[in-house]
Amino acid sequence: MKVAWLIPLAAAAAMSQTQVPVTREGAYWASTISDTISVRATRLRVSSLGPITVHGSSGNAVSYAAKRKVKAKTESDASRLFGEFYLKKKLSGEELLILAGHPDRDAATIELEVQVPRKYRKHYLETQYGTVEAYNLDGELEAETGGGNVHLDGIGGSVGVRTGGGEVKIGKIGGALRCLSGGGNMRAESIGGEAFFETVGGEIFIGKVTGPVEALTAGGNIHVDHAASSVKANTSGGLIDIAYAGGPVFAGNAAGCIKVSAAKGVRLESAAGPIQLRGVSGPLNVSAVTGNIVTELGPDSRLEDSYLNTGSGDVTVYIPSNLGVTVRARNESSGKLRRIVSDFPEVRTQLAGLRQSGPLLAEGEINGGGPTLRILAAGGTIYLRRQRENR
Repeated sequence: MKVAWLIPLAAAAAMSQTQVPVTREGAYWASTISDTISVRATRLRVSSLGPITVHGSSGNAVSYAAKRKVKAKTESDASRLFGEFYLKKKLSGEELLILAGHPDRDAATIELEVQVPRKYRKHYLETQYGTVEAYNLDGELEAETGGGNVHLDGIGGSVGVRTGGGEVKIGKIGGALRCLSGGGNMRAESIGGEAFFETVGGEIFIGKVTGPVEALTAGGNIHVDHAASSVKANTSGGLIDIAYAGGPVFAGNAAGCIKVSAAKGVRLESAAGPIQLRGVSGPLNVSAVTGNIVTELGPDSRLEDSYLNTGSGDVTVYIPSNLGVTVRARNESSGKLRRIVSDFPEVRTQLAGLRQSGPLLAEGEINGGGPTLRILAAGGTIYLRRQRENR
């Protein structure tokens, strides 16, 4: 049987002020009302003008506590403002709606704390201003705030987050994550699916993700600790640090360093900053307009045909003794920078053409040869180094 109802909060306040104690908190008067709702629902939607906190519980009922605060000089003025609060509850099909607020947001605020059966399939949490928090829910979650922080942990399903400008902190999520912010830092510890992060200005820190990752920020660092699949990262200024990727890494940085410690192939572009690679395999396509490139190939690297290029900076490649690679290097620098320094006698160096001002070329098959590694430097030195065993 479908049940629907609307209950204004003002009615509860009008019953008796003695039933709803009022206390003074600085410039505000405060009071809290609470209720328990026993309905058959599988979805929860909460919309409020203030902060929202939702906790999953093992019970079957929904309960809430609404703390109201008003700014008034006298208790009489506060009583009038308390009477203007509204809190509406409605059941439509399998969705329970809780709507709370006040017509004068400058003089009043409301904080909602809700206990909901954790087995609910879907949760929608929306506030115009204030923090959104949710913990220990089995189903999916959508959280949106006009300009507050978002803190989530213990969510079993997929999650969508949108904030106009606040910090986002994610603990453990069982499904996929999509996270958007108008300007704030983002941090996620464990994501059970693919993950997407975008912030207009802030840092992004990502722990463990079982799917592909995409992280975009207009200005800030990006760190990925462990991604089971591919990683896409882009920042206009900051450090990009990928500790491990089970697939290829695609990264771009307008003003900062790019570091990749383990990946199956990379495509990296830096406009003004160094690029550092270690323990990578697959095809390497690396380009720096201004900045050094350092690549440390591991003994287990399964290198494929690759290309390293810098417009102004050195290129250094460390090659282990058991890795076969064919080098094709070209240095177009001028003066003393036009050098190719190799620890491998099989790499032969010569000037291109008859003029002493021409580019310097080096070719050779290291450790018997293998995939082709092409290197181009236009404003620095190329170093081919033998990898030491203890590096």
